[in-house]
Amino acid sequence: MHLDTDRSGTDLPVVYIPGSLCDARVFTAQLLGVQAPATVANIYSDDSIEAMAQRVLADAPETFCVVGLSLGGIVAAEVAAIAPERVKGVALLDTNLDAPNDQQIRTRTRWASDTRAGHFIDVVTELISEMTAWPAVTGPEILAMARDLGPAVFLSQNRALLHRTDRRQLVSLFDCPTLIACGEGDRVCSPGVHAELASYNPRAKLVMIENAGHLSTIDQPEALNRVLNDWIEQANTQFHRGEFHGIQTN
Repeated sequence: MHLDTDRSGTDLPVVYIPGSLCDARVFTAQLLGVQAPATVANIYSDDSIEAMAQRVLADAPETFCVVGLSLGGIVAAEVAAIAPERVKGVALLDTNLDAPNDQQIRTRTRWASDTRAGHFIDVVTELISEMTAWPAVTGPEILAMARDLGPAVFLSQNRALLHRTDRRQLVSLFDCPTLIACGEGDRVCSPGVHAELASYNPRAKLVMIENAGHLSTIDQPEALNRVLNDWIEQANTQFHRGEFHGIQTN
């Protein structure tokens, strides 16, 4: 899925990668408020992180910055690992690059079983309370995205998340402007998870967004946009000065 908001022929484009059961609407405020040409990636047709990343790269510009939210953050890290020469900046939002723990495996296995039994909306309703700091306000939008994407997409994305591997060490290899941000109230991927991710790379910037849950892009869009605009400005500056080195290999 692409939503072109080109504003400049010289700025680095941004590829946004949404979270599970989210589409371009989860980035509405960023597409309008972050000063960069933008597209939204398709992660709806594959059932592994690696395949999603390859599809993102096939559709992406030659050089770009990547913003990944939740599942999208896992894919974004993989994209940067596969094609370091193309990725000029990485922003990981409300995500977790670790392998699933036992509790997550049990929960996601139950969700898959319930969805196959015809209880997809019940699963989504359970998820909404964990996704946002303001379920009464943003819940209907989250539900609408999930309904439109449907159970087949959920099952594919859920399978990818169930079988993901520990990729936290990738962060230590990023030698481009790297942002790691999350809502202070994220109950899915806690602030502690993000602090640990940032600890892998002394150049990474860690930001906690006040009064936001897991979907910080819609809970506190203006605060997040300020952070993203600073990040993309840094990426453009380094890129135009030729200071970008990509992912370290030694």
